[in-house]
Amino acid sequence: MKQMRCRKCGNPLPNNDIFCKFCGEGMTQEQISANMQDKIKETRRIELLSEKYGLHDRIEYREEKDNRTAKYAAIILVVLFLVIIAVILFLLKQA
Repeated sequence: MKQMRCRKCGNPLPNNDIFCKFCGEGMTQEQISANMQDKIKETRRIELLSEKYGLHDRIEYREEKDNRTAKYAAIILVVLFLVIIAVILFLLKQA
């Protein structure tokens, strides 16, 4: 990956911004496009490394844990809803 330079001051441009951090000059559209392409390549490289070293198993485990938490939250909400309906019906019978 070739380091891009600011067209105004010549300093290296940041990877995560569209303005030069030294002089404030904005990147050209070509520089922004090249920067986005580099980010896409880096993301793909990270995905390949995670496949190589088995990190996807950890991600799946975290997703399963999140799903389990969501199931418990849904069960609690349903029980709470049923209790509220029972209380309302009880109060209506007494009225």
